[in-house]
Amino acid sequence: MLSKPIFKQTLKANFKLWLIFTLIMTVFHMVLIAVFDPKTLSDMSGMVKDTPLANLLGEASFLGMLAKTFYGIQGILLPVVFIIMTANSLIASQVDRGSMAYLLSTPTKRSTVVLTQAVYLITSLFVMVLIVNLAGLASIRIFQGDLDLNKMDYLKLNIGLFLLMFATSGISFFFSCLFNLSKNSLAWGAGIPMAFFLLKLMGDVDSSLEGLKYVSMNALFDTHAILNGGTYTLQFVALAVAGSVLYMLGIRVFKQKDLPL
Repeated sequence: MLSKPIFKQTLKANFKLWLIFTLIMTVFHMVLIAVFDPKTLSDMSGMVKDTPLANLLGEASFLGMLAKTFYGIQGILLPVVFIIMTANSLIASQVDRGSMAYLLSTPTKRSTVVLTQAVYLITSLFVMVLIVNLAGLASIRIFQGDLDLNKMDYLKLNIGLFLLMFATSGISFFFSCLFNLSKNSLAWGAGIPMAFFLLKLMGDVDSSLEGLKYVSMNALFDTHAILNGGTYTLQFVALAVAGSVLYMLGIRVFKQKDLPL
């Protein structure tokens, strides 16, 4: 059962942070779309040929460029930072500061509090990705109107991005529910997602380190498979299941653990 007052309070407390990250993501996305030039990208591909940067630049196509830049770096890192900060503030930080004790001294149940916070985090990420997607479509029409674009592939990239962020937020939310101290919540809730991001990035940049990216959950967001007709459905399902399980575990842990009330 959700609590509308808690949801509204959480929305109000985190709105500025969410808005800042959403705007930065949207601007990055729109700029990358606006500056795309197939000829320039082909020239750059030739310049970095046979270097580690060639893997990072990706295919000399519009969606290939977006997949390796926005959907490989900015579009991953920015929401991960938002997730880390927000997930910690929703549970662990409130327990650490003592405000959770005040909230639970009311008739509000633990299950209601933690479920409402989980729904807020998931909803905020969904709306963030939705806004980026809609802004991207508008930018493509404005700046790349004559471009032959597979809009279904573009939509799949955004679905994959949301599912990856959903699973990543499950990690941070779980540790926020598990620990009573912010420092412990951040150590694990930030450390694991950032490690996944760096391992995937290193694997993409240097082919000799390619094996590292398969240690990362981020490898389940396979943009190459999406754009080239490969298999990605199982990866999407795995991300959805991982996120759901982590959220359920976090909720269960918070409901059953001892709190310093």
